[in-house]
Amino acid sequence: MPTPISLSEIPQKLLDPAKWAEIGAFAWNDPIALTYLNAPSPDPDAPSDFFWGRDGSFDQALRCYGIGRDLIEQCRRLLIEGKLRATGRRPNGRQETIKPIDWADLWPMFATNSATGPKNSFYDVQVIESSSQMLSLECATWLRQLNADILSHKKQTVFDLAKTEFGSKLTHAVFNAAYKAALGRSRGRPRKNSH
Repeated sequence: MPTPISLSEIPQKLLDPAKWAEIGAFAWNDPIALTYLNAPSPDPDAPSDFFWGRDGSFDQALRCYGIGRDLIEQCRRLLIEGKLRATGRRPNGRQETIKPIDWADLWPMFATNSATGPKNSFYDVQVIESSSQMLSLECATWLRQLNADILSHKKQTVFDLAKTEFGSKLTHAVFNAAYKAALGRSRGRPRKNSH
C-alpha cells in the first residue's frame, strides 16, 4: 500500500522531473526551489527580489515563474482528477479529506506544506496516489473515533459497521490495513486495559 507523502515532496517525486530540475537550477537548495513555485510574479525593476537576493535577470525570473505555475497546475490537475488524493488539517486542527472538487479553489503551497483558497485552508497536507490508501486512512480515522464498547465486538462486526459507513468500496484488505493502523493489531478484538 502506498505511503502518504507531504505536499512539499510532490514536485520532486510526482511532477515533471525536467521542469523541477530547471527550477532547482535557479535555487541553491530544494526548500528555496519550493518557494519559487509559489513566488509572486517577478518585478521587472527588481528581478533579484524573485530570487531572494541572488543574481538573476528578469527573463530568468519570468522563466522560473512560468515553470512554477506549470508545476502547480500539473499538481492541481492530478488532485482534481483524483489521481492524487489528499488529507489536511483545518485551522482548528481537525484532519479531513480534501475533496477533488475543492482543489479548483485551492492553491498548493509546497514550501509550507499547506493549501489555501478563498473559502478553505489546510495545513500538514498529506498526499497519496491510491484511492484505496485514502479510504484506509479515512477508515482508520473513523475507527479511532469509535467508543470502546463498539470496538470490543468481533472484528467482523466492526467491519460490517464500517461497510455501512463507507459502502461497498471498503474491501477486507483496506479495512484490515485501517484496523491495524488504528488499533495496532491485525486481527481479533482490541486488548482490554488492565486498569
